[in-house]
Amino acid sequence: MSITTTTTSMPFWKEYPERDSEWVRQYPTKHVPVNEEEVFARKPMGVYVHIPFCNRLCFSCPYIKHQTDRDLTRTYLEALKTEITNYAERPYIQDHVITLGYIGGGTPTALTAPQLDDLLGHMYSSLNVEEGADFSIETTPVDISERKATVLLERGIRRISLGVQTFVPEELKNIGRPNDPEMLKESIRLLRRCGFENINIDLMHGINGQTMESWEHSLDVAIELGVTCISFYTYMEFAQISTKRRKLPPVPEKAVVDDMFLFAAEKLSRNGFLGYYGDCFAKPGYQPKYGETSWSEDIPIIPLGPTATGHLRDHWYFNEPDIGRYIQTVMEGRLPISMGKHITKSEAIRRSMVLGVKAGRVNRERFRRIHGVDFMEMFRAEIDDLIEKELITADENGIEVTGPKGWYYLDNISKAFYSPEFRRYPQHLGADISNFISSRPIPLQLTTRPKDEEAGCDHH
Repeated sequence: MSITTTTTSMPFWKEYPERDSEWVRQYPTKHVPVNEEEVFARKPMGVYVHIPFCNRLCFSCPYIKHQTDRDLTRTYLEALKTEITNYAERPYIQDHVITLGYIGGGTPTALTAPQLDDLLGHMYSSLNVEEGADFSIETTPVDISERKATVLLERGIRRISLGVQTFVPEELKNIGRPNDPEMLKESIRLLRRCGFENINIDLMHGINGQTMESWEHSLDVAIELGVTCISFYTYMEFAQISTKRRKLPPVPEKAVVDDMFLFAAEKLSRNGFLGYYGDCFAKPGYQPKYGETSWSEDIPIIPLGPTATGHLRDHWYFNEPDIGRYIQTVMEGRLPISMGKHITKSEAIRRSMVLGVKAGRVNRERFRRIHGVDFMEMFRAEIDDLIEKELITADENGIEVTGPKGWYYLDNISKAFYSPEFRRYPQHLGADISNFISSRPIPLQLTTRPKDEEAGCDHH
């Protein structure tokens, strides 16, 4: 048998049956400069922490959450800290450094100040958290206090997001929130007095009785308060929670809700905000790295808590959603991984495009450095089609979503990069999908209720 090759002129290459005299001991053989920093550098990693408790359950929240209960909360936090420890002991995790994170829910600040301090202290001491890591946390105006804000700042949380929804009293009442706009404004002033510079507020459009004028009022108040980020979402109501509600005025027509989106996008752009994720806007330099960096740069994410979603070791997956089963699994020393998917190399490339455009732009050189391919060539047909539809622009540096039209259609743009295999499958949204996994939830075995001082009750 003969073997042909284009490298027969190389000095250290002999082909069988001629014996090669070079003793092979290393591979690959093409050498480039390498230094100590490269060899021992730890790779970046992120973490998502889910706190599934709220002091008040909202009509419009699809995510898994429970009414705050002291015994359940205490048991859950012990399990959550155990899950952190389980991850921290694994070599793969030890080879990474946590550079970004997000603490969501539920309402993370439904926990008391001592509980927040204990949880964050355990996480930071167990995992390799980089000093100055970019961490965000969610809260509400009624759940935040000076004491909690101080704990969060002392533990390194630099961005905080408040679920305000609207500054109109009647609209607050319609969605079951305390209807005092002044209290909402004061919570933002409190955070600023405590030292938070990066403050996001969530608003909603499409609320019962909302008009374009009242929507503009909420946007004006948000801008005047000087927050650095504003996110707005379309109001949705879940009948199973709201059946006992009184009769409400109708929600605006879809065409009006669409106009509200475009109006807000243009207004915030005129006031110095930059769009990302379609419905999120931030002043330059204040966009959270969680999502922006982790999605576009394919950074692994550790998921912590029931239904938390992560991306580790060539898999994306989410945790067991049933809190009883979650606690039982963790306390048995196992990771509560429930469902997910292995990500092949080709799908990893597509994933960076699908999620990368959500940040509003994809850098060509950075993408090439991470994946070794030129996405401008690989997805030439998809990109040309999006350009023709005026949804993106492209130059030699990469692509950028056009605003506000492209922001409105951002998920359409994202899905243009799906592979045929996944085009008919919906997103996992964090809703309770226990029925798909188990026939009945695991009954909880709660620990004994502690004394108030042991529980760290936060009287504010």
